Amino acid sequence: MIVDKWIPFFIMWGIPLFMMIRAYRKMDEKDRKSARKDFRSPGFIFTFGFLGLGLFIIQIGDILLIDIFKLIGIILLLVSAIIMFYITWKEDSKIKSTIFLLLVITSIYFLY
Repeated sequence: MIVDKWIPFFIMWGIPLFMMIRAYRKMDEKDRKSARKDFRSPGFIFTFGFLGLGLFIIQIGDILLIDIFKLIGIILLLVSAIIMFYITWKEDSKIKSTIFLLLVITSIYFLY
């Protein structure tokens, strides 16, 4: 286990998590229900949820020096990238979706 990697980990995940919790507590009840509904939707879970979870698991695997965690994180990252590629290709722009997929594949290459 590498102790020097814990500080960037807590900065990278702790500060945004703290800000999100603080913003959620400031919302009124109607906005909270809307946010919970959005976060539970399959579109969010399979795109941004898998993306964030994959990056989190990759970083934990890197800190603890466990390669299987990195592999699981990369699989989650790849699944979210393919789903995002498909959604963006279908709804928005073919150029944007291709650039996004290439960026994710490049980041997977450098993460592993």
